[in-house]
Amino acid sequence: MKISVPFLFLILLAALPLTVTAAEPEVIYWNSDAGKVLRARIAPDEDYWQLIPWFTNQENQTYCGVASAVMVLNAMPIKKSVDPVNAPHAYFTQSNFFTPEVVKVISPQTVRNQGMTRDEMVKTLLRHGVKATTVAGDSVDESALRTLVQKAMGDDGQFVLVNFLREALGQAGGGHWSVLAAYDAQSDRALILDVSTYMYAPEWVTIRTLSKAIDTLDTTSNKARGLVFVSQ
Repeated sequence: MKISVPFLFLILLAALPLTVTAAEPEVIYWNSDAGKVLRARIAPDEDYWQLIPWFTNQENQTYCGVASAVMVLNAMPIKKSVDPVNAPHAYFTQSNFFTPEVVKVISPQTVRNQGMTRDEMVKTLLRHGVKATTVAGDSVDESALRTLVQKAMGDDGQFVLVNFLREALGQAGGGHWSVLAAYDAQSDRALILDVSTYMYAPEWVTIRTLSKAIDTLDTTSNKARGLVFVSQ
């Protein structure tokens, strides 16, 4: 019996597994159905739980680096500055972040004009008495990035600031700073606590996409974007 091509196609289609579904997007947002599944899996020792009480939105369009740094500094058991607004309570804000020592590295006006580079971020954090090291996005491949993120997200006293290109995540905007908060091994995604929630909610990004987003050129420094690791 001669079988027509259309009939053969229907037979093959019927034989496909019923579980075949569309591929998940590279970026999953916090309040989506998939995001709710991921956030329910955040382990109790992930950085998220230490960071979320201190979450803050950036005060203006270019203070993403300042807001990210302030969140991490407040989450750490270190001596904190006193902002007159909150006196006598010690608490880092996006104003008192700019101590006299920090201003020697970069001024508030410069940050308003052009944000902060990775090197400037490291230098300002060092002025606050913490340890800070940086990893360029073009110096690590996907596998190495996965290892770094997975290790840093555990309860080891280390936090990670991420400098990435929004366009690589399919978002509007250019270079941006935020904080990594968790790693989900099952989906191979890192959680970015985005400090501009008026634009985007926290997002779960595949390590593959995160690797591409940090391996991009920051035209201010003429270097790749990347990660900054902070510890006591």
